[in-house]
Parts: sequence; C-alpha cells; structure tokens
Amino acid sequence: MTHTVLKSTILALIISVTISCTSQKNKVLSPAAQLTEIMNIWPGTYSNQKQIADLIKKGEDVWRLDDSGKDGFLEIKSHYIKLNRPDIGDHVLYVEEYRDNTPEETYRQRIYTLSVDPATNGVKVKMWPFKDKKKYIGAWKNTGILKDLSVDEISAYPDKCDLSVDRIDGKYHMYMRGKECAFGDKYYNYQVMLSPNVFSFRDKITLLSTDELVSTAGDFQYHDLDRMKK
Repeated sequence: MTHTVLKSTILALIISVTISCTSQKNKVLSPAAQLTEIMNIWPGTYSNQKQIADLIKKGEDVWRLDDSGKDGFLEIKSHYIKLNRPDIGDHVLYVEEYRDNTPEETYRQRIYTLSVDPATNGVKVKMWPFKDKKKYIGAWKNTGILKDLSVDEISAYPDKCDLSVDRIDGKYHMYMRGKECAFGDKYYNYQVMLSPNVFSFRDKITLLSTDELVSTAGDFQYHDLDRMKK
C-alpha cells in the first residue's frame, strides 16, 4: 500500500468515526428511551477534584469549610445510586453529596424519582429531601440501610420545583423553569448537565422582586464532577 493510499484510508476511517459519533449524539430518542439512558449513565461516584486543582493552580478561590476560602467553587464528591424501590417510584436514585472530602459535611441528600411527564411528554426529575437530616447519612457506602426507608421519611418538593429534561447533542440538560420554584420572597434555580462520564451542577437563590442574587457558589458556573473509577 502506497503512502498516499494509506493516508487516504486513515482519513476515511477518521471521517467515518466522527460521523458515527455525531450521529449518536444527535440521535432522536423517545422520552422512554431517554429515561432508560439516564438511569443507565447517572449512577456512579463523581468528584470535581480535577476542577478544584485547576482553579487553585490558576490562583482562583475555592470555598473551604475552614473559611480559608471565602468564595468560589466548592469541592464536592457526589454519589448517585440506583435503588429498586417500586413503593417509591419506577426509577429511583439515592443522592448523597458532601464537601471537602468530609462525608459528614453533607451538601445534598435526596431521593430522586424520574418519570415521563404526560403533560409535556418529556422526562422530569422529582426531588425528595429527607425529613431526618442525619439518619441516613453515609448510605452511599452501605445502601442496605435504605431498605427500611419509609415514604413517610421523605417529602417531595412541589411539582413547580421538578427538573425538566432536554437531550441536546447527547447531553442531558436538567433545569427548574424560570422563577417557578419560589418560596416566600425567593426563588431557587438548580441545573444539571449529564453525559456518560461527567455530571455538572450549579444552583442559586435569588430574590423574586429584584432578581438580586442571595447565594450561589462559583458565580453560578458549573461544578464539573468527573466519574470516578470503581
């Protein structure tokens, strides 16, 4: 095979692989297929240690529990675990996130139930906080303690705080709608981007009347958590 023919063959292979990957990203999936894909790729353990290391290297601030950082990003480890709990929902995840590699410093603990919303024919995520903030801390390393979890021990946020889900270029974008998730004089905005090996999130609290920011981390930029190997 001549050098020119070899180059042409390699180029053709590269183009073929690129087209195949692009086709998979843009593939149209039914809501039910999207739900299946999300439940296949979301479970796992994620960490943004790489992002934190890059920020520190650039001299940017990181928010630390010991107050050594006053602003910026949070160092987060996140566990998403699939549960077989038909009494709670058909598609259930246990979520436990903590800060600064300190498991007792819980940042987010939830049950997520995923379903196809008949009103929109799209996937939605409902979030259920735990009523007892400490009883199930650490369940990420021993999910057996969740087998006796009662539905009475969790309380769903109202429908207005559900995450709507769009699949764009092979990534899942999950978001609260506008100012709908409001309580009192504030509204909440939690957003997620999910791909096979990266889970990203950002959240903020804002005043309803003025859109003045009440609180956020990382200036409402995404915390990018890479999937950790088992």
